[in-house]
Amino acid sequence: MKNKKSLMLMAGLLLISLILTACGSPPEANFPTGKFVRADNANHGFIFNEDGTWIVFDGSSTLVRATYRVDGDVFIEESNDAGCTDVPKRFKYTFDGTNLTFNYIGDPADDPCGGRKADFNNVTYTLSK
Repeated sequence: MKNKKSLMLMAGLLLISLILTACGSPPEANFPTGKFVRADNANHGFIFNEDGTWIVFDGSSTLVRATYRVDGDVFIEESNDAGCTDVPKRFKYTFDGTNLTFNYIGDPADDPCGGRKADFNNVTYTLSK
């Protein structure tokens, strides 16, 4: 009877662990959050939230809602509502305190998602005050 209780407890703990892992974790603390606008178009950009969610905006319109995580200097798009199903997608990022630049890891030509390619293919964004 004691072994059965221990087994049930372990199974429960494993299930909780899997659920928490599936929910994801917030990005690393060194990744900047806030509103970023394209250096060449201040009406277009991203808003990165501390909880690992982000949006793409253009003017007052939200174009895409998505989730992300960060691993070192790699930004990883985990999901999106834009129909780009080939996720996760990885990008190397640099941030100098003001400017945030993304570059594909791999060949951008292999990405069938045109909007993502336009927003992440060696594009710089400026932190909006």
